[in-house]
Amino acid sequence: MTPDSYVLPRPERERRAAAYEWLLTAAPDRQTAISEWRSPGVALLTAGVEWDAVRVPYDVLHPGFDRATTLQELVQRLGELKVGGSAFCDPYRPFMYLLVPPRTDKDWPRDLASARVECLGGTQPYVHHVGVPRLESVAPPGPFWLTPPDVIPQRHADPEHLYTVLHALLHAAPQQQADTPQVIA
Repeated sequence: MTPDSYVLPRPERERRAAAYEWLLTAAPDRQTAISEWRSPGVALLTAGVEWDAVRVPYDVLHPGFDRATTLQELVQRLGELKVGGSAFCDPYRPFMYLLVPPRTDKDWPRDLASARVECLGGTQPYVHHVGVPRLESVAPPGPFWLTPPDVIPQRHADPEHLYTVLHALLHAAPQQQADTPQVIA
C-alpha cells in the first residue's frame, strides 16, 4: 500500500508497494505512518525491525559537504565509496542514513561516535525511531531518498564495508587537511 495513488507501470507499482510494505513493518501504527507520509512526507518508524540506520554527517563523507551539498554530489560520493543499499538524507541537519540489517547496532563499533556517526537500532535498552521520507521524495527540499528500497536489489548496506569506509574516511581526514594549503588573510 502506497500513501497515495500514482500512475506507475505495473512492475514499478508492485516494487513500490512491496517497499512500502517492508518499511511499514517498522511502523508502530500503519495508518499513522501512511498519514505522516501523505503530510508532512516523513513517517516515524522504529529501527531494529527490518533495518537499523547508520547516521552519517555529510562532512564525514567529504570535508566540504554541508547543507548546500547537492543531490548529485551525494550520489557521486556514494558511488565513489562503493556503498550500496538504501540511503536517505536529511539536508537540514545534514545527515545521511544508510539502512543496514537489523541488530547491527548491537555490534557496531563505538569509535566513530565522536564524529557523530551512530548506528540507530532496536537493541534494548535503546530503541530508536527514525523519520523516514516517503519513497517518492527523491530530491530536496526536505528529507529525500538517494537510493530508495524499491529501485535496488539489495536493500541493506553491508555494515562491515560501511564501517571500514567510514573509519578510513575519518582517519584520512587529518592527513588530507594537513596536505591542503592554508590561506591566511
